[in-house]
Amino acid sequence: MKTKQTILLIACLLIFSGCHLADDPQTMQRVQMDREITQQNHGTQPYNRMSVGDFNDYSYVRYNKHDVEPNGQQQEIIYVNREKLSDSITRLVLTNNDVEEAATLVTDQYALVAYSSTSEDRELTADQVKRSAISIVPHYYDVYISDNEHHFDEIERFQGLSANSNVQDSIEQTIELFKQSPQGNYDEEAD
Repeated sequence: MKTKQTILLIACLLIFSGCHLADDPQTMQRVQMDREITQQNHGTQPYNRMSVGDFNDYSYVRYNKHDVEPNGQQQEIIYVNREKLSDSITRLVLTNNDVEEAATLVTDQYALVAYSSTSEDRELTADQVKRSAISIVPHYYDVYISDNEHHFDEIERFQGLSANSNVQDSIEQTIELFKQSPQGNYDEEAD
């Protein structure tokens, strides 16, 4: 009899705690995020469905030299997820008040950002856009921006090409077109 009471008590506690958790917004957000991550890992949902609250956790990694470089050689290749980086740059650029639309192409060494703006001060907006992009790209990237709306099509044509494609000359020509627009006052040495 005592065992049945204990089981009943545990069942009631589990039900109560489950109902209580359903009312907690943070718990519900975490459950939703876990569900989205699971769906992403199984390819059923694009990665960009995460909300701002999904990035509130800290990350920490600790290794010793032997974990990272057994036999004196780096075992893992570090890479940039260009799709996520271009998505992040575009979203960050759009946080600038004067920017209405933006698109970003990320290659293995360049980030090209086309945007449309409602501002009368092209230089100020260019400075804000450039600083937004530079703030999240790896330091070895060169960032070029353009407020010429025709340049959306210029960078879109490279979508889906691989780094092994023989398009370096075309990208350099596109960069020359971008340079005709204000590039902002960002100075790598001074800033």
